[in-house]
Amino acid sequence: MYRVFFIFYIDMTTVEKNAIIEILAPMLDLDGIELVDVEVHAQTLRLLIHKPDGLSVRDCQMVNQTVRPVLEVHEHLASYAQLEVASPGIDRPLRTAKDFQRNCGRAVQIEVISKDGRKREVQGTVVEVHSGKVVLEASNGKSISVEISQILNAHIQLMW
Repeated sequence: MYRVFFIFYIDMTTVEKNAIIEILAPMLDLDGIELVDVEVHAQTLRLLIHKPDGLSVRDCQMVNQTVRPVLEVHEHLASYAQLEVASPGIDRPLRTAKDFQRNCGRAVQIEVISKDGRKREVQGTVVEVHSGKVVLEASNGKSISVEISQILNAHIQLMW
């Protein structure tokens, strides 16, 4: 007789992530704070936020105190040991149209997945963002248009 054991790793689903964003983003927008992303690290639910004139520790504390009761009521904290609110940092991933708009004129590296499932990397300077697309200018001067929905990963190319 054989026994089979399954170990399930509970990860945040896209549905749960989108539900959290849908609930919190409008609340935070009222205070001039953008919810950039929601991540899970071990047993920590992490909210990444942005404020145009920069974030302070006090801003992160205020967001934590504001959103905690809302997340508890909607039972989004039940699976996590703690809630963390932080800045995405200088090497932040770019995920939304706002992220790309905020970084117009900067060099970025983007990993794209095509409709047939192939991955490719593109690099260039963000020129414009419109209609769900990011337009880059490559080093050879050519324009590259990328649909935001097809972006797997995108980061600013840091120049040291």
